[in-house]
Amino acid sequence: MKKRTIQLAILIVLPLLFNAIFWKENFGVNLLIFSSLVMFILAFFLFPESIRKRNVQVSFVLTLVSGVMVVVHNSVVSQLGHLASFFLMIGFMQENRSKTLLEAALQYFINFFGTIIEAPKHLQRSSESVFGENKFAKFIAKNLFLAIVPMLVFGVFFLIFFNANPVFNELVSNSWQYFSDLFSLSFDEETLGRIIFFLFGTYLVFSIVFDWGISKNLSKFFARNEHITPTELASEHESNYQRNEYKIALMLIGSVNILLLIINIIDINFLWFSFDYSQAGNLSKLVHEGTGTLIFSIFLSIAILLYYFRKDLNFYQNNKLLKYAAYAWIVQNVVLIISVCLRNYYYIDFYGLTHLRIGVGVFLLITIIGLVTLWIKIRDLRSFFYIFRVNTWALFIVWLGLTLVNWDVLIARYNLANTFRNGVDYEYLLTLSDKTLPIIYENRSKLPNEANQNRLKVRIEEYFKYQNDRTWCSWNLADDTAIKELKAQIAANPIVPVITPKAN
Repeated sequence: MKKRTIQLAILIVLPLLFNAIFWKENFGVNLLIFSSLVMFILAFFLFPESIRKRNVQVSFVLTLVSGVMVVVHNSVVSQLGHLASFFLMIGFMQENRSKTLLEAALQYFINFFGTIIEAPKHLQRSSESVFGENKFAKFIAKNLFLAIVPMLVFGVFFLIFFNANPVFNELVSNSWQYFSDLFSLSFDEETLGRIIFFLFGTYLVFSIVFDWGISKNLSKFFARNEHITPTELASEHESNYQRNEYKIALMLIGSVNILLLIINIIDINFLWFSFDYSQAGNLSKLVHEGTGTLIFSIFLSIAILLYYFRKDLNFYQNNKLLKYAAYAWIVQNVVLIISVCLRNYYYIDFYGLTHLRIGVGVFLLITIIGLVTLWIKIRDLRSFFYIFRVNTWALFIVWLGLTLVNWDVLIARYNLANTFRNGVDYEYLLTLSDKTLPIIYENRSKLPNEANQNRLKVRIEEYFKYQNDRTWCSWNLADDTAIKELKAQIAANPIVPVITPKAN
């Protein structure tokens, strides 16, 4: 089957499917169905040569796994992770020479916005071949497609002025009502919204199916060399400059190593072996201000090492001492990260688990990965391109790793199952996602006041009503489990009005 025939079939089927399974629905099994179908079509029909590339294979697997996690956990992290992975995978497939996530992101970004110009051109060329020698039909089709871009821009400004100017809003509304009554039109806001939604789905499919070639030369702007090479010839002035740079770097790294050693000894003594809450002073200040300052110092250290080991200093004849000092600095920064982790742990032990405190732990994990790759860069004479490529992939994989856990449920279970020195923040627990409602309901006796009890009741009622408006397209395991658990708990002890959700 020819590629153009496949593209035509996709342009008919996928927008209809998009409209059918996403209109007024949440992300759930519908997102996995749509993304999996698109991946299959791209890999086996439109860009089959790209599937041989390792980056495409990795992004393909990550997209599939994150899509399954949307169905299992349906968290915001899993949804955003899956969408990011999906569009990056498309960028890698459209331009399979891309090596970095930034290249793939720019490829699809440029292709997406280029669709507004290229799609009408493509439709014009296709229509001309369909109409053959019919000059009048060709003329109509050509001018119709030429008008698409001006009409779209006109539509954008129309909506801006419609929302910004109340007089214009009223004039348009009255005029539409007049024509609607005159011609007995039954064209309501929902119908208009459905049409706009369908057009957006069609536009999205165009940007996925077609690589317009706008960013064909994008890879030329990215350095590809992953190793540093020495400068062939160096003048006496440059040699003196390199010698002076070496001395400055050695004094800087050596002196900061001594300072950092003192800080680490203090932290090891205070945080690792003899921490006492009663002697910690303001624990919030210790964690918030102290952690932020230490993380800044770690990133400053990384920036300094990247600067000094960027070029010929890597090949300086007597640079072993500098390299050892750099390795010592990296190790000491790892020790510093462990101390920051302990600060965060003590804060969790005192106040409980939150998204921000989990985020600090994830951030520190990414920082350790950065330090490890920095060690490899110095040891193996790697380039900044290597650091950028590996660390962006590491950051992305860590992010998608977060989709494997339902963090809201974990936070609720952990905080309600443990006793904290400062007590449980029930106000915070009541802001977590609806998947945590069965856990909070099961522990409702712990809620400190009637206001919290009433807030829980209202949230459960709204959750049931909201789920009643969803179909099988929005189904996911987390919501399905939460609904069943809530029904069972309410049936056993109905302290809230029972609003039974319909079965999907």
